[in-house]
Amino acid sequence: MTTKILIVDDDRAHAETCAEALAPMGAEIVVANSGAEGLRVVSSGGSFAVVLTDLVMRDHDGFEILEAVKERDPSTSVLMLTGHGNRDVAVRAMEQGALYYLEKPVDLDELRTKVRKALETQQRSVEYDALKRDVSRVTGLSAIIGRAPQVVRLVELINQVAPTQASVLIRGESGTGKELVARAIHMMSPRRDRPFVALNCGGLSEGTIESELFGHVRGAFTGAMGDRAGKFEFAKGGTLFLDEVAEMPVPTQVKLLRVLEERMVVPVGANDPIAVDVRVLAATHQDLEKRIESGEFREDLYYRLKVITLHVPPLRQRRQDIPLLADHFRAQLAKLHDKHVDGIDREVLVAFSTYDWPGNVRELRNVIESMVVRSRGNILTVLDLPPELSPSPRSDNDPWNFLAGKNAAEVERQHLRVTLEMFEGNRQRAAQTMGISERTLYRRIKEHGFGGEGGEA
Repeated sequence: MTTKILIVDDDRAHAETCAEALAPMGAEIVVANSGAEGLRVVSSGGSFAVVLTDLVMRDHDGFEILEAVKERDPSTSVLMLTGHGNRDVAVRAMEQGALYYLEKPVDLDELRTKVRKALETQQRSVEYDALKRDVSRVTGLSAIIGRAPQVVRLVELINQVAPTQASVLIRGESGTGKELVARAIHMMSPRRDRPFVALNCGGLSEGTIESELFGHVRGAFTGAMGDRAGKFEFAKGGTLFLDEVAEMPVPTQVKLLRVLEERMVVPVGANDPIAVDVRVLAATHQDLEKRIESGEFREDLYYRLKVITLHVPPLRQRRQDIPLLADHFRAQLAKLHDKHVDGIDREVLVAFSTYDWPGNVRELRNVIESMVVRSRGNILTVLDLPPELSPSPRSDNDPWNFLAGKNAAEVERQHLRVTLEMFEGNRQRAAQTMGISERTLYRRIKEHGFGGEGGEA
């Protein structure tokens, strides 16, 4: 893309002199011979790396140009010119975002030097913004850990839908990480620099949830001592995440649908609508289709929310990710609680891999936290397991019952698979943990038919 420089000056001769001086830089030079013309050029959507504007003009002053430029693109470098040297004006220009202040008649060598530096400053700003976007993308997806096919597909879909403005319905059991998915979508969207506001709709009465969503004015109801902005206003320009949306009262669903269609909210007790620019993401663990049949959820709102539907898999359907998640939580929670816990015993991972995790990833995290807090050493062992996961011959739900009826080869295969997954296929570390040589490990991998599944050291 060609670099563009805008010169705004109602002194035509001076503007042309500046343009000729800057022409050898190879940038496209645009000249506006009045403040009004300069404002039109800026508002028309043109992208300028540098704007050179006179301070005093017959119709508009340079501060109006500066404000319009910065509102359009904060990364644009602005240089202020004036024939009226004044230190206070120079300070004001700098405070409002001007990069340099030059007195007229301009020294052309100084002008070229300052413009060259301004171009460098603008380029650094653009690169920094790009870096922030990349970091946002990584930050957004870094919370979604896993290599199971369902997780890989979910990440692909997040990449596709995040840059759009489409409403997204996120479905999955409790504890699967639906809010993490919503935050990842927000962090990878053009709204990433605006607020992410979450509201759990479960258990809120009609009056409470409407006040939370739309706000209220003083005197709207008993206890309303003043005006209060709702979540839609707090999320202005950003993303509003409605968790457990299936539990929203039907009358509130009607009002939410109207907001989504009209992009306006009316606070409780008010008459005048307020414009809102918010992307709505919703989530539920319930069967919305059944709730529609029973009249508990409006079909028109359902279709308005599910422009795109994402499914977050339960943990029992992605068991291969359990070692990765467990080790991630172990490191995170050990740091949080200032505990020296460096690893997880393989017997613990076997227990984890055979448990059904009704609470999903949230339950796994809670179990790891409990084990870290109660740990007796620097490795989490079966002695640290909570009762529901501890080996006990008296328990009908004993996670170790998977051993019953299996021969030694089947148990060894399970042990081998879990250990390789724990160390992401690193055979050297897996062999050390299992207490065998790498040669023995290679032989067992071959015997059990893993092939390339074991990865490389």
